[in-house]
Amino acid sequence: MMMEEEELEFSEDLEAILNLTPEVQLAIEQVFPSQDPLDRADFNAVEYINTLFPTEQSLANIDDVVNKIRLKIRRLDDNIRMVVRGQTNVGQDGRQALAEAQVAIGQLFGKIKDIKDKAEKSEQMVSKQTKHSQTTSQEPSCLPCLKLQGVCD
Repeated sequence: MMMEEEELEFSEDLEAILNLTPEVQLAIEQVFPSQDPLDRADFNAVEYINTLFPTEQSLANIDDVVNKIRLKIRRLDDNIRMVVRGQTNVGQDGRQALAEAQVAIGQLFGKIKDIKDKAEKSEQMVSKQTKHSQTTSQEPSCLPCLKLQGVCD
């Protein structure tokens, strides 16, 4: 494939990607209102350049216009970097929150195990007490008397 054909294909692919449905375009305009002609869905580069340089004499200011555009590009790049860093921080915050949640879950399971162990010990003690009560209730009712008399040792 020749270079021009590749560029044309790339241009067509880019055009297909950048063509948003009217619903998506409207949603973007509602969320991010803008008066900048570069943000419009129907942006026309030739018309934009003609508004910047309506006459041949206005081309004398081309350096100023180019510098303004470069400044705008720098600001956009800075904004993009800031958003990307913010997303990175969100990811790190999410990983940290997940790690903290995992530690808390581990501690919770430890406490649940402790409670379960204590409940089992309590159950064993109650069982022993119940058995002891049953054996003492089967002893003769006059046990203290018999003990005093030396019968029960």
